[in-house]
Amino acid sequence: MTSIAPSAPLDDEPHSVAVGLGTRAWASLRNSPLTVIGFLVCLGLVVMAAFAPWIAPFPEDAGAVVKFHQRLQPPSAEHWFGTDLVGRDVLSRIVMGSRISLATAVAVIVAAALIGVPLGVIAAYRGGWTGASIMRINEVFLAIPSLVFVLVVTSLMRPSLPVTIFAIALAWWTWYARLAYGEVLSLKEEQFVDAARTSGASDLRIAFGEILPNLTSVLIVKTTLDLGYVILLGASLGFLGLGPQPPAPEWGTMVAEGREQLPDAWWLTTFPGLAVFAAVVGFNLFGDGLNDILGGRD
Repeated sequence: MTSIAPSAPLDDEPHSVAVGLGTRAWASLRNSPLTVIGFLVCLGLVVMAAFAPWIAPFPEDAGAVVKFHQRLQPPSAEHWFGTDLVGRDVLSRIVMGSRISLATAVAVIVAAALIGVPLGVIAAYRGGWTGASIMRINEVFLAIPSLVFVLVVTSLMRPSLPVTIFAIALAWWTWYARLAYGEVLSLKEEQFVDAARTSGASDLRIAFGEILPNLTSVLIVKTTLDLGYVILLGASLGFLGLGPQPPAPEWGTMVAEGREQLPDAWWLTTFPGLAVFAAVVGFNLFGDGLNDILGGRD
């Protein structure tokens, strides 16, 4: 008698997919040292922001502290990144400022995604007058450069961290709407969508229960890449005096405060500038690596 091997349980399929994705991720990381560098930079930034009061040598220097007897001291064993115009430790202010930069970036991305993704999904799935109206509004926002738009909004309000987040999010949702719109257009004719329609699922259920989960990969990559750009845009606003106001240790504001002391007190602008540079490059490298890992999924 010929024996028939039992079929593998259905529960093994998600496990196999997870194992395959993990194998691909490990192979991509092993073959891409730049992705590893980007991941370590991002991880370091998150850890620094989370434990800033314990990492900073002088955490009190993040506030309105004056130490004129230590004014403009160059980098030394006591103050690794030197001191600023009123004697505050620059390293401590950079470490504490990581909280502002990262919180701004995360809040902007979350707000932009919550606004843009549903609008893009609705525009693509519904189509017709509804979709055309949403995308025409989207194009109007996209026609204005992000920095110009944000500058106009922040200049009309009192500069602060909430205003910075609001202004950037108001400019950034358009990219998520456009991304979701393009992805949903290519997915809404797939067989799993037809099957959902046949089973009697509502449009809301199909759009957000069936199609939206398939955007997870592209949204993860997009948000990772955007974190660096938002940090850069937030630092640009701080440099122009339209971000969080002193004594807040915002990186762009620190660069602006030190530019008048160049080239003598070079550390005032160099180290905050390097912090911005490292954050932007780190998130871009890590985002590109995630794109290689997640983009190869079937």
